[in-house]
Amino acid sequence: MSESPSRLIRSSDPTQPYLPRRKIPGNEPPVRIFKQDWLENLTFTSLKKFLMFCVSFEVIVLSIAVFYGISLCKFFIYFMTALILWFITEYLLHRFVFHFASEKKEIQRLVYIFHGNHHIQPNHPYRTLMPIIVSLPIGLIIWGGSIYVCGISAGSSFFSGFFAGYIFYDCMHFATHNFRMRSFPLSLWKRHHLLHHYQKEDHNYSISLPWLDILFRSKYKL
Repeated sequence: MSESPSRLIRSSDPTQPYLPRRKIPGNEPPVRIFKQDWLENLTFTSLKKFLMFCVSFEVIVLSIAVFYGISLCKFFIYFMTALILWFITEYLLHRFVFHFASEKKEIQRLVYIFHGNHHIQPNHPYRTLMPIIVSLPIGLIIWGGSIYVCGISAGSSFFSGFFAGYIFYDCMHFATHNFRMRSFPLSLWKRHHLLHHYQKEDHNYSISLPWLDILFRSKYKL
């Protein structure tokens, strides 16, 4: 698959003029994000660590929803509503936040931190999952907001669906970059996302549900 020019790589991080303006392989040392080593270390997340954290968190949330006595029917409604909402949220975040274009250096720096570095080095195994230091506080805020609006049992049921969608998204994202996925239907996910990285980065934004790009007319057509 040939490589197309990348706006994210060209703009990159204006505070680091020596960053490569090209894609680099995942088996090379990780591209630098922060100058401080302790901050840099927080950006690395292994699949094992990610799954241990996410599964434990999801079990806690589900246990609280059950403990406070929500019915199976209501749980299913809240869970599925939040799951669908996650898929839409994922698409909108990737398209309009992670790929936000600006001439301001401060904003370019932010875009580089949370996504631009991934376009420079798409296949590094410790940089294809959201760091727990980021996902944990955001998850707690969303969970707390869900409880505030819906109550503890319904709010926890809602958040468990939203968080389940997030887990699926990040695992699928990791897989597309680090696993072969040659067999149908998994090959559809891999091809869809790699076209985003190596052909048209302003297309194919959805990772969990590639069909959303058809719905929102952002699917790359060969």
